[in-house]
Amino acid sequence: MQNKFSKPIIILSAPRSGSTLLFDTLSKAPDLWTIGDESHAVIEHIPELSTVQRGFVSNALAAEDATEATKTKLLTRFQQLLRDRDGDTQAQHSQQPVRFLEKTPKNSLRVEFLKQLFPDALFIYLVRDPKENINSIIEAWLSGRFLTYPNLPGFNGRWSLLLTPNWQSLKDKPLPNIAANQWAISNQAIVDGLKDIADERKLIINYRQLVDTPEAVLKQICQFADLSFDHQLSEKCRDGLPLSQYTLRAPNPDKWVPKAHVIAPELEAYTSLVAEINQWLEKDGKLKLSTDISAEQIENARQHAAAVNTINTPAPVSNPQPGTTSRNALCPCGSGKRFKHCHGAM
Repeated sequence: MQNKFSKPIIILSAPRSGSTLLFDTLSKAPDLWTIGDESHAVIEHIPELSTVQRGFVSNALAAEDATEATKTKLLTRFQQLLRDRDGDTQAQHSQQPVRFLEKTPKNSLRVEFLKQLFPDALFIYLVRDPKENINSIIEAWLSGRFLTYPNLPGFNGRWSLLLTPNWQSLKDKPLPNIAANQWAISNQAIVDGLKDIADERKLIINYRQLVDTPEAVLKQICQFADLSFDHQLSEKCRDGLPLSQYTLRAPNPDKWVPKAHVIAPELEAYTSLVAEINQWLEKDGKLKLSTDISAEQIENARQHAAAVNTINTPAPVSNPQPGTTSRNALCPCGSGKRFKHCHGAM
């Protein structure tokens, strides 16, 4: 008999928005159960939900993909991996209702599917300033640590992070364009997917406020989701949140500035999306996103890039580069498997 997932909490965000930080922190709540990490492999190793088996169309899943058989299979897999903050796995064998916390950036493209899988789910929408977020996506691509499809057919070989619909149009595009596309498509899909969800079942959080005032934000989340905010969770927040396991460089809200000249043109296409997100943030009394980039910042970045010239070049390459994932290393997708047995075999 299936474990009953009662009002599961789904974190939705674009890649590199701080969702791992939020997941790792919120998972310390005494009421919550997780599968111990992100759900990339759990979902995509079901053939009907596999991006590879579906012909690399994208990571998106629609409502019609949530067949009864598929839902049963996925819920069973989630149940078999359940653990609490102390590593206790007793919920795997219990029929008692559990509060489940789920997260992977790919879920930004799967809101309709998740609404069918968990009809009573609560959604936490984590947003990050687009300048910071797009910069972080660029850095993730350049690092080689977030490779998801090393041999993507029809591309220049190597793809990082989530696979967006119509990714074929990005072949040979500059990396900032690809990064902005991933940011925009993820956020637009979330905004659209949550429009018919009642206000009491969705909460928007600004990453900057999560980092600057973690205890206040976590208390708000716990109140929203009817979770306990106990001493252990308070201790986690007290001295500022630790770096997540996927952090590339020490946090700094101005890390994007050296790339201002390539980020600014990309943002021009997404003013309406930013306005829509900001309307929601303002309604909830949250800090709004900023797209402000000064002419001086753009010119300084352009002059710096003229000497370095490493940013505005096509991102994907056909041949392996130094620093990329070795065959025996853990797969960067977060599955816990060795690269050669996971995305390295695709």
